[in-house]
Amino acid sequence: MQNAIADYLQLSPESRNVINAYGWDAPAVLNNYGLQLEAMLDSAVAWGSKAQEVLHRYANFSVAEHQENLAYNEILTNPDVLSDYTLKFFGPEGPYPVYEDESQLETRGYPTQAIQDYMGQFPAPPAASAPQQPENFWGSFKQQMDVDPSNAWRLLNQAQPQVVANKLFVME
Repeated sequence: MQNAIADYLQLSPESRNVINAYGWDAPAVLNNYGLQLEAMLDSAVAWGSKAQEVLHRYANFSVAEHQENLAYNEILTNPDVLSDYTLKFFGPEGPYPVYEDESQLETRGYPTQAIQDYMGQFPAPPAASAPQQPENFWGSFKQQMDVDPSNAWRLLNQAQPQVVANKLFVME
C-alpha cells in the first residue's frame, strides 16, 4: 500500500528510501528539525552581533584610555609640559588661581573681607586649687574614690605632676 501511495504521489526514489527508512512522518520531523536549527542559527547571529558591538565599544574605550595614559605620562615625564600644565592650572584662568599680591585679590569672583577677631571671647580656663602635700592629696583622693569615684579624675587633674610620679615610682 505504501508503494501505491508513493506511485500516486510520484515520489522520487530518494524520497521513497527516506520514507521506507524513517516512516511517513519523516518530512514533518525533518521540517521541525530545520526550523529549530534555523532559530538556533538566528540566535547565534544575534549574539555575535551584540558581542561585536561590545568589542567595538571596549576597543574605543581602550584606545581613549591609552591616549589619556600617554598624555599623563607626557605631563609627568616632560618637565616643560608639566610646567606649562601647572601654570595653566594655577593661573588666572585655571580652576585654582594663585595670587601673588593683595591687588590681585581684588579681581572678580574673589570677595575679600576682613576676618573678625574672635579671640578674647573665650572663657578663661579654671584656676587650679592650692597645691597639696602628697599625704593630704592621696588621703583626699581615697576619700573621693570612696564617696564619688566618677569625679575622682578632677582631683587627679589638679595634682602636681611630681605627686603622681612619686606614687608610680613607689608602686613599681
